[in-house]
Amino acid sequence: MPLPIPSQPWVDINKDFVIGLPRTQRGNDSIYVVVDRFSKMAHFIPCKKTTDTVRVAQLYFREVYRLHSLPVSIVSDRNTRFLSHFWRSLWKMVNTQLNFSMAYHPQTDGQTEVVNKFLGNLLRDLVGEHVKSWDQKLNPAEFAHNHAVNRSTGFSPFQVVYSVTPRGPLDLLPVQDKTRVHGKAADFVHGLQEIHETVHNNLKNAAMKYKAVADRRRRHVEFEVGDFV
Repeated sequence: MPLPIPSQPWVDINKDFVIGLPRTQRGNDSIYVVVDRFSKMAHFIPCKKTTDTVRVAQLYFREVYRLHSLPVSIVSDRNTRFLSHFWRSLWKMVNTQLNFSMAYHPQTDGQTEVVNKFLGNLLRDLVGEHVKSWDQKLNPAEFAHNHAVNRSTGFSPFQVVYSVTPRGPLDLLPVQDKTRVHGKAADFVHGLQEIHETVHNNLKNAAMKYKAVADRRRRHVEFEVGDFV
């Protein structure tokens, strides 16, 4: 059975970690991923594999709570940080329900699983050979993800949450007068444009691949009352 469909943004969220990444110069080797199940908006927060439960809570309140307030429910896997007494007590005190996926059934937390896979592909394209600088690409990658149209909702997360789509690098006109533009500024804008183009291409390819896989396993079946299913 699918999870209940949320009625508004940032009421029901998913959480997960992307681990096993190369350690950066800032000491980060993991990403704390928070996804809104209604708008599909995501926040990518760099962290360490050794980050404890208290620090994870601090990261959430610093990076997500200040923007979207407290959720009504949280879906996550059975990571030891999400099962700790501190974590359960914290969310019980603020009246937030914790829902955990079952072992060997990652579909329960499928929202973050999809985002994590997309994020991994995106970072490989953006970072290239500079594997120890991936945490510096997270902010533009997050903006690009939230700026792109989601295939499930038909809108970008920004549209769903804020009712408007903010201007992105692809909306900017090409720089005409090279003599009046600082070289590093132009490189910075062009870098943002490349990130958005990469995101667009990744989303398009992923949508086609997921559709092809799903169609192979899909068949039309009608059931009657009393049938064994």
